[in-house]
This record gives sequence, structure tokens and C-alpha cells, in this order.
Amino acid sequence: MTETTKNSSNKDKQKQPADEQVQSGWKRRILNVLLPEGDSEDAEDVNLKEAIKSVNGRWFIHQIPLLTLVLIGMLGLITNRYQSQQELIERDELEKEVADIRYRSLTRKSEITRSTRQSMIEEKLRSLGDTTLLPSVDAPFIINTNEQEK
Repeated sequence: MTETTKNSSNKDKQKQPADEQVQSGWKRRILNVLLPEGDSEDAEDVNLKEAIKSVNGRWFIHQIPLLTLVLIGMLGLITNRYQSQQELIERDELEKEVADIRYRSLTRKSEITRSTRQSMIEEKLRSLGDTTLLPSVDAPFIINTNEQEK
């Protein structure tokens, strides 16, 4: 073997114990969380699956307040989203209704303007047979009063 292969095999051997130490450190931490205080001393003999099986719901019992808080938060978010969607739908309907009312008022206004024009009034009077009202031949003029002169 060459020197480079010897060096690389030595490095691999040195890395393996360090990796095992890191893995065993994490394993110990997980087992300390899962196992009760008295059983953590025998953690060397217990693997992770056995530790999870031995919990028997104790972990879940300790986490009930947290799970309840998460559940309440989820329900709050769901109801908030539903309520905001309903408000958006109602807002869209009201905007459509306002636009419709605007168009109707604009139509009514134009109809009233058209029907109150001088030419339309004269035409209606002629059709009714009232000939006493005739259009003015003289131009309109301003009547001055004493208040306007001052």
C-alpha cells in the first residue's frame, strides 16, 4: 500500500469513533427525554424503539396542555379564514349592488333631464292641444333691482 491509502484508512478509523460518540450522544439525549428518570441509567441496554414503546402514553399525558394550545390555535385560524372569506363574498356582492344602483340612478337622471328640456315640454303641450303657450321670440334679459345696483 502506498502512504496515501494508509493515511486515508487511518483517518477513516479515527472518524468512526467520533461519529459513534456523536450518535451515542444524541441517542442518550433522546432516551433521557423518553424514559423516566429512574430508567435513564439503564439506557445503554435499551434501543430507541423499545424506549418509545415503553413510554405508554406518559409523554402524551405531559404534552396535553401543548396539544390543546395547538388545537385551539388551529381552530382559531380556521374560523378566522372562514369568516374573512365570508366577508369578502359579502363585500363583492355589495359592490355589485352599488354599481347596479349607480347605473339605475344615472339612467333615471338622464330620463328626467331629457323629459324636462324645453323642446320636449313644447312638444308635449302641442300634442295635448294647448296652444296658448308659445316659445319666446325675444331674447332673455336681466331685471335689475335696487339691491343689485348697489
